[in-house]
Amino acid sequence: MENNLLDLLKLDLGITHMLRDAYFLSLLESSRDQLKARGITLDTSVIDDKMLVVNYAAWTYRKRQTGEPLSPHLTQQIRNRVVKERAKDAKP
Repeated sequence: MENNLLDLLKLDLGITHMLRDAYFLSLLESSRDQLKARGITLDTSVIDDKMLVVNYAAWTYRKRQTGEPLSPHLTQQIRNRVVKERAKDAKP
């Protein structure tokens, strides 16, 4: 599963070499933890959750150089996932 996320992240970033794989794996783990801190229980067997982790990790990687804020698309992805999580918890 980790390699799948790593491959997706590297595709997003346009990176083909393996020189930063250890860093990217740590970045994916950190992104997962940050999303969990927002109250999201991730299931990386679900494509939407996979892509959320990858998109968040890609943003984290890019923002360290550019300082760009969270994109509206990624912000909406996170909000939708938080709402889905809360709705799941609220079911009787």
